[in-house]
Amino acid sequence: MGAIRFDVRDGVASVILDNPEVHNAVDAPMRQGLTDAYQEIESNAGIRVVVIHGAREGASFCSGGYVDGYHEVGAFGPDGSGPPPIPRPWPLWKPFIAAIRGYAVGGGFALALTCDLRIVGRGAKIGPSGLKRGTVQSAGQSQRLPRLIGMSKALELLLLSKYVDGEEAARIGLANAVVDDDEVEDTAFEWARTIASYDPWAVARTKELVYRGFDREVDEALQWESEIASEAYRRPEALAGFAAFTDARKHRREASGDH
Repeated sequence: MGAIRFDVRDGVASVILDNPEVHNAVDAPMRQGLTDAYQEIESNAGIRVVVIHGAREGASFCSGGYVDGYHEVGAFGPDGSGPPPIPRPWPLWKPFIAAIRGYAVGGGFALALTCDLRIVGRGAKIGPSGLKRGTVQSAGQSQRLPRLIGMSKALELLLLSKYVDGEEAARIGLANAVVDDDEVEDTAFEWARTIASYDPWAVARTKELVYRGFDREVDEALQWESEIASEAYRRPEALAGFAAFTDARKHRREASGDH
């Protein structure tokens, strides 16, 4: 039986998929644990950024759903309802980072696609597995992947049910960064701490602008961005941020003797 381990430090939440004997596949207790974690992330204003990763002992991000459990609940066959979904970050506006070592396949790949950023180890194997199992590439994979890497390359991965390593993931734009396997979590948390240092309202609105503006007409999207930006500049955080920038520039000039 697997578990979800959840921890918050300095505004960064860590969601750990812990089921190492099956490459951190998500079973029923873990699905409930993810649901609980996402509810806490949404309601807790002290959480600014989230990192999802697999337990180190499992040496994988997530191999998808726990297939034996699917059989137990009668997910397949003429009367089957299909496998229960792995809960997704969407539509939470706090940034999510997937730290991927080892396998991120099937439902695990789908979970990685829902995250905003992906840090991938060189030895990782990531990709869709639905066609290998006799079903479609679902759980959002057929919709999110083309938006991330373009239709042609997405179709290649989806129709071949193809796994790629970290270097290939970076080359096609699926990974934001590729690092040595033992540096994956450290890099993800470094990025998370940087984002957490910014004003959370501005971070959330930036994410929202990207996601909700992506399919709008460009004129409409730009107008909406302008409205959000006008609101941002009126906030005390912006006043403080620009004042700090001006003061720092003044001090640099004084220190250099440039008057």
